[in-house]
Order: sequence, then C-alpha cells, then structure tokens
Amino acid sequence: MNVLIWILTAVHITVALFLVVLVLMQKSQDQGVGAAFGGGVTDSVFGAGTTTALVRMTIWCACIMLGTTLLLAVLHSRRSSETGTISQKLQQSAPAIPMQQAPAAVPSVLPPTTETKPDASPAPASVTPAAKP
Repeated sequence: MNVLIWILTAVHITVALFLVVLVLMQKSQDQGVGAAFGGGVTDSVFGAGTTTALVRMTIWCACIMLGTTLLLAVLHSRRSSETGTISQKLQQSAPAIPMQQAPAAVPSVLPPTTETKPDASPAPASVTPAAKP
C-alpha cells in the first residue's frame, strides 16, 4: 500500500505543477500573468483554438488532481486505521500505571537524632519528682 501511496503522491504533485503552468498560460481578460509568457506565443504553438485547448486541458488536470486527492485520502485513512493513531500507539507502549497509587515516602532532610521523644501522655499523679541535692 505504501508503494501505491508514493506513486499517487508523485502523480499528484506532477499534475499540480502542470495545472499551475496551464493556468498561467491562459489568457485573462486583462492580459495579466498570461502576458508574461508571451500572450500570443500560445496561439502560435497550440494554434488558433488555444483558449479551448487550454481550458480543456485545465479541466482534465483538475479532474485528475481531484481523483488523486480522494484516492490519497482514502489510502491514508485505511493505513492509519490499520496501524492505529499516534495516541493509540503511545497508550500501548506506555507502562500500565495503577489508578490509586500510594504516595512515595518523602525522605527526611534532618539528620537522625539519638534523643528519645517524650511521651505525650500525662504522667501519673502518684509519681513525685526527685529532690535536688
């Protein structure tokens, strides 16, 4: 399928360039850009019926370009549906992460101390403090 896409793309580009040249060769009412190519030169090359020949060739090129555009669109959509979209590829290649994950323990910045922390419970009433010597 990729070879067909490349061939159609080459035909599409060639027809597009030829269509641009055909449009520029046609006479306009104001003799605008068509006069840059010599205006009357196309009459001598293609004959007296230049206008009708160029119009017919332009119509054929436009139809061919429309056809290649539609074919390329269909081929590209089929290729992307077979291989999947970019987001689908990323989801398949990404590792599975559980929905609820416990937060990681944050390491303490302070150095460990050797002191013991006092108990938060109140001291019993029967204990009396020792006398000072």
